[in-house]
Amino acid sequence: MTKKLLSQRKVNSFSTTPTSTIDPQRGTTSFPLFDRISLSQITTYHWSLIESLRGLLTAGAPAIGLWNRKIYDTEPARAVELVIDSGLKVSTISVAGGFTGYNEYSYDEAISDAIQLIKFAGQVNAAAVQVVSGPRAGHTLNHARDLTLDALNTLGDAAAFHGTKLALKPMEFPLAQNWTFLNSIHSTLELIDACQHPAVGISVNPVQLQNVENWHNLLSEMAPLITAVQISEFESCGTLPNSFPGFEIIEAIDNAGYEGFFELEIWSERVWNSDYQNLLSQLRLACQTEASSQY
Repeated sequence: MTKKLLSQRKVNSFSTTPTSTIDPQRGTTSFPLFDRISLSQITTYHWSLIESLRGLLTAGAPAIGLWNRKIYDTEPARAVELVIDSGLKVSTISVAGGFTGYNEYSYDEAISDAIQLIKFAGQVNAAAVQVVSGPRAGHTLNHARDLTLDALNTLGDAAAFHGTKLALKPMEFPLAQNWTFLNSIHSTLELIDACQHPAVGISVNPVQLQNVENWHNLLSEMAPLITAVQISEFESCGTLPNSFPGFEIIEAIDNAGYEGFFELEIWSERVWNSDYQNLLSQLRLACQTEASSQY
């Protein structure tokens, strides 16, 4: 779909994350985040699929977020075997979409690729497939919305059949430029509401939600629609709240009833060129700090 970052050729993409149900009676004790952490292969950009699986197993992480480029570097059938044999759970697969015809993808090609991705998600029991609409690419906003809505209905049926969910991903500028015209949580929720498909939900970034006015109220309303949570920032700073910007929202999402994984998906040259084992060690160390919920 775009950028050197994610693929030099046409390939499918994946994303997964369990659904959420609101439980107002849920306790407000310490939050064992590391038990719910997943590491996206986008974060460990230079690791192969095998290296990612081995690295996460060594660190004791429970789940992985898969990336289509690494899967196709390995070959899908072999990738299925490796993931299943590892015993790791799959939080999401990144990323299907591009329904607006951007970057040489026709609508039909984007749908076909996404369906293959969804099938793969079913094979590895992925909780959700991350979906991006594609940029407007010369379309009117209404036409871009209509294309995406049709795609979500078609792919929602495929996701339900294969036992997974879709996680529609809003992205802010400048990152969104080549990926999606859905640049806010509100615009994404409006499209999901228009779709009304039980397999279609939203991918939430806590930092992005933190910038929304009255986010507490919005989170309460949208909690049943959260099918993936992507954490975009981490810096080991001794304590759990200080290591994750927007940590209070991570806790609030958990307290709202979300039972899926919190996937660390960082787009950063500095992180991509870092020592991934050290990153995992810092992540585990930061998550060992107990943090009491305020919600």
